[in-house]
Amino acid sequence: MIVAEFSMVPMGSGTSAGDYVKAIHRILEDAEVSFIPGPMSTAVEAKSLQELFDLTEKASDRLVQMGVKRIITSIRIDMRLDKEISMQSKLSRVGSESN
Repeated sequence: MIVAEFSMVPMGSGTSAGDYVKAIHRILEDAEVSFIPGPMSTAVEAKSLQELFDLTEKASDRLVQMGVKRIITSIRIDMRLDKEISMQSKLSRVGSESN
């Protein structure tokens, strides 16, 4: 499993990005992947790099359909090869060490 975090910034589309974020989240829901919205990015679980890149391509295509002319995309990928990970396992690990 891959845990990734990505953000897409629609350039030249005003100061509010809420409608664009909602559209991308609908794509993730339709793909039936686990994701966690954050204040500046979205975390997602993918089975492969190909699945992750397919999702980001669909999200980008949707923004283009909405009239966005320029998109800045940032992706951070955590791909563990020694054991299975998930967003929940990562959050649980951090939570178990807090005071």
